[in-house]
Amino acid sequence: MIKKSKQKQFGLPNATIKGIVIHNTNNSQWSARRLEKWLSEECTTSQGCHFLVDHKGVRQVMPLDWSVWNTGMGYDFGNMHCIAIEICSNPNESLYLQGQSKAIDLIEELMTRFNLTKDDIYFHRDFQPNVNCPAQIIKMYGNKKNFLSMIKEKR
Repeated sequence: MIKKSKQKQFGLPNATIKGIVIHNTNNSQWSARRLEKWLSEECTTSQGCHFLVDHKGVRQVMPLDWSVWNTGMGYDFGNMHCIAIEICSNPNESLYLQGQSKAIDLIEELMTRFNLTKDDIYFHRDFQPNVNCPAQIIKMYGNKKNFLSMIKEKR
C-alpha cells in the first residue's frame, strides 16, 4: 500500500464505488511490485490506481474508500467513482495472460463486493477516446466486448 502521507497525491477520500476502470501499464519492464515502489517513493504526478496486477499477484496500492486520479479527466465519473486496476503489460504473452487471469479474478470479486455488472466496467479509453488504453487488451481482443466475455457475473 502506498504510504498514507502520499495517498493525497493520487486522489481524495470518501469515494462511492460505482464501477471499475481497466488499464494496461504500457511499461513491460516493471513488475507490479516495482510500480508500487515507484508510486510510493518516486512518482511526482497525480496519476494513480487502486490495484497493480501482474503474473506474480495482485497488489493493492490505494484504499478503496479513496477516489484515484486515473482517467486524466479531472472530476469525472471514472476518477470519482471507479476502482482503477492496472494490469502490467508483458511482452511474454504467457506471463501477461497469467496476470490478466489474476485481474479477472479480482474484477469478479469486486463486482460481487460492490454489486456491479459488466456494464459498470470501463476501459481507460471510454473516458479518453484518443488514449489507446488498455493497449495490450485491445491488441489481444480487439474490443471491450470480447474481453468482458471472459468475466463471469455472480448474481
